[in-house]
Amino acid sequence: MDFNVSADPAHVVEFRKEVAAWMAEQFAGYEHLRWSASWSTREDQDEYKFRRGLAGKLGAKGWLFPIYPKKYGGADLTIDHQMVLETELFKYGLNLSHVFYTLARIVAPVLIRWGTEEQKSEFLEPITRAQICVWQVLTEPHGGSDIANCQTKAIRDGDDYVVNGQKVMVGHHLPPDYLWTLVCTTPGGKRHENLAWLHVPANLPGITIQHMHMMMGIKNSVFFDNVRVPAKYLIGGENNGWKVASTHMELEHGGDGRIAADPLIERVVEYCRSTHIDGKPIMEDPRVRDLIAEMTIELNTLRRFNQLIYWRRFAKKPHPYGGPQQRYYQRMLRLRNGERLQAIMGADALEQNLSVNEVVDFEYAVRTGPGQLHGGGTLDTDRLIFARRLGLGRPTTEKAPETD
Repeated sequence: MDFNVSADPAHVVEFRKEVAAWMAEQFAGYEHLRWSASWSTREDQDEYKFRRGLAGKLGAKGWLFPIYPKKYGGADLTIDHQMVLETELFKYGLNLSHVFYTLARIVAPVLIRWGTEEQKSEFLEPITRAQICVWQVLTEPHGGSDIANCQTKAIRDGDDYVVNGQKVMVGHHLPPDYLWTLVCTTPGGKRHENLAWLHVPANLPGITIQHMHMMMGIKNSVFFDNVRVPAKYLIGGENNGWKVASTHMELEHGGDGRIAADPLIERVVEYCRSTHIDGKPIMEDPRVRDLIAEMTIELNTLRRFNQLIYWRRFAKKPHPYGGPQQRYYQRMLRLRNGERLQAIMGADALEQNLSVNEVVDFEYAVRTGPGQLHGGGTLDTDRLIFARRLGLGRPTTEKAPETD
């Protein structure tokens, strides 16, 4: 007699068995490796080759975006199937959004929302099947949080846009196939109505990419020098870029949600059990246990934030302030956890360890705690969006843009 209890319907149970067996086959020989979510800042080619290969195999089955139609690179499955894929992949320390860094989790929904049928047919499948890498290039030398004050110009000339300008602190160490960017099409025009969104092939003449070595790892400057971009790469229509940008930013600012948990706490516990001072594991120190308890509570709170946003997104239940709320909490938590790691580990927390065998690179977690406070907009940006959507100081509340 089978006493196993499952909330899944029979067809989902069978799908879970299929996925689990497939995952076990893909990871055979790699079981000792525990992949890091922060891989894009690291330059380990073994990890890159494995993850890009795995993403390609998932994409070929339509499993990276399982609820999308097959014609767009999906599998015509349900959210239940997507949850199975998320949870089974998480057993190996990964999630669908970051198997291979393609920016697909943002680009694909934006194309679904704003792309023409011709653009969806041409652009979506290479993205959802992890065949290409896309960089988000928004920040400019004069500032980043106020992206509406865009200085990169794209002037229409026949069937092309001629693009000139510079973006900074973008991408990572792996070369892009496309640049996903906001440009100004009407210099001097009305704010928010003078912008356009372009999906730019990165191999066009006039594009130059230069590395920037920063606290967060390798970023880049991208220069556009009379780059002729065919008009078919315009997403959302002429001077409609701010609406496209709003959808993009909602996803970037936590509006997409997530199922997987942060593996940090597991690694901290392992470290504290295996590291001894005066012959005793440091886990026996009550101060260390207090810090671990604080980390556990807050990381689990963050996970619940992510899961709630994920559910509301796919259930089409409005949650206007969920994204900025989650993002603000996450960034402050990363800062606090960096301080806790230093309190627990001392100098060990500052030793750079880029081993592919590590789920969490402690040094990276400490170093990027302060740095990530500004990525994709400052903390003030999160607070401002949060306040507007609660209706604080305004006669009406601001609605969140649609993301799917």
